[in-house]
Amino acid sequence: MKPLPYASAGIAAAILIGCASSSQRLGSLPVTSQNAGSWMMRGATASDLLYISDVGTDDVYVYTYPNGTLVGTLTGFHSPRVCSDTAGNVYVNNTNAEQILEYPHGGTSPIATYNDKGFLPVDCSVDPTTGALAVTNYGPKGSNTGSVAIYKRGATTPKIYHAANVQAYLFCAYDGTGNLYVYGLNSSYDTAFIERPKGAKKFDPIALDRKLPGWGGVQWDGKYVAVGDGISTVYDFAIEKGKGKTVKTIHLDRAVNVVQFWLDGSTLVGPDGPNGARHDAGLWRYPAGGKPRKTIGAGGFKNPSGATVSLAPKTR
Repeated sequence: MKPLPYASAGIAAAILIGCASSSQRLGSLPVTSQNAGSWMMRGATASDLLYISDVGTDDVYVYTYPNGTLVGTLTGFHSPRVCSDTAGNVYVNNTNAEQILEYPHGGTSPIATYNDKGFLPVDCSVDPTTGALAVTNYGPKGSNTGSVAIYKRGATTPKIYHAANVQAYLFCAYDGTGNLYVYGLNSSYDTAFIERPKGAKKFDPIALDRKLPGWGGVQWDGKYVAVGDGISTVYDFAIEKGKGKTVKTIHLDRAVNVVQFWLDGSTLVGPDGPNGARHDAGLWRYPAGGKPRKTIGAGGFKNPSGATVSLAPKTR
């Protein structure tokens, strides 16, 4: 397999690894191991929850949100990453096992397993209009050619999509009306940004007005598509007629290697991953950026790879 020439070194680990400020430091990692089994504190389901995946420990840590109290751990994965839907269900991309596991809010046992045979699921997003699950896939052994897998709500096998001149599919996000945006690499390993409009049978290219220095996550903020550089900056793009115009640049002070991030209203949650990073998760004001309001994990994560916020039923 030809290695990806990542401009942001952290993305290589975030995708392929399986094996003094005003910030308030909260939470700590549990003294446990993958073999100890999943656990969740009684009453955790009544709170909004923050899930942080760690590909260094193969676990997903669960905290109250936004307070940052550790209340659970999900174990037994092989290089996990996470996303969630508007109902509070959490999806764990069990990357090296070629599957996605769905958990209820605060649950310790999966309620559905989505087969992704032959691919390595990297990122995911759920269409708020239909409940469809989109997954970006890195290519199987012997090839970097990946795909986008889309599972209709209730289906556990997907329809596979490819886009012209896109080889690696890394991060994705649905907007509020069901359009799907994907950030990846083309056959020359330059960045590629594509859109599948709701109901369309294929992806269309989107020309961003700037070249990012690295590859990071994608999120919808209610108006713009937010795209990270895999380091410490997130850009808001207005997408129209096949073009992406920069409307806001958000600097995440103190961040070193924020790759996949999550937006929850006016809060950006970013795990600060490997390669010299702080091995914690920051909560920044969005779209203001600047110094994080809080940090969670206190540098105790081994290789944090993803974050998602699952809202308790009472808040929906």
